[in-house]
Amino acid sequence: MKTIFTQFADLLDIRFRKKVFTSEDAIRYTMFASMLNQGIPPDCLSLEQPHPTLHSAEIDTWLQIDDEKPIVFEFKYDRDIPSGKNQPKTQKAGKVFNDLYRLLLVNANVGATCYFVYVTTKEMAVYFANPSNGHNAFFDLPPGKFIEIQSDYFSSKPLTFRKNIGGKFEARIKGVLSRSLAANHSLRIYEVESV
Repeated sequence: MKTIFTQFADLLDIRFRKKVFTSEDAIRYTMFASMLNQGIPPDCLSLEQPHPTLHSAEIDTWLQIDDEKPIVFEFKYDRDIPSGKNQPKTQKAGKVFNDLYRLLLVNANVGATCYFVYVTTKEMAVYFANPSNGHNAFFDLPPGKFIEIQSDYFSSKPLTFRKNIGGKFEARIKGVLSRSLAANHSLRIYEVESV
């Protein structure tokens, strides 16, 4: 996966450098292209596969190679609002943790390797990196390092954040890739597993 993630980051950087319009789907398809370039057969990939435990929910990308353990991905792209207004940062942070929660359920119930791919522009990157918001240990997690999210992590967070996470959870989060990209973008890839 390391080669796939490195190429994915390079392709995203080119895309942002060229100022190509980018949506969350475009980010997901860029990962898909990196997988194909590294020899992953397209028939091993499913997009928007039903979530194994959450009714009416889907997993962004599901990779199943023969009888190997599945690898699943959730993608989140927090980009600037076209009007230039401030983003609802606390709410968006809650949605990031909701994706972590959704992945945690897959890991716990299916045993899949779960990756969260987060791309953001400067406004959310500054929010996550600000120690006073309480998420900097997560956002600034170096590759190869771990943090454990305990249920008390959520107690001191604003109600707007807590309403968007889907429920308290405990997880082990590993930093996989951390990179600055063109046009004030940041890329983070995390592995999510149950504790």
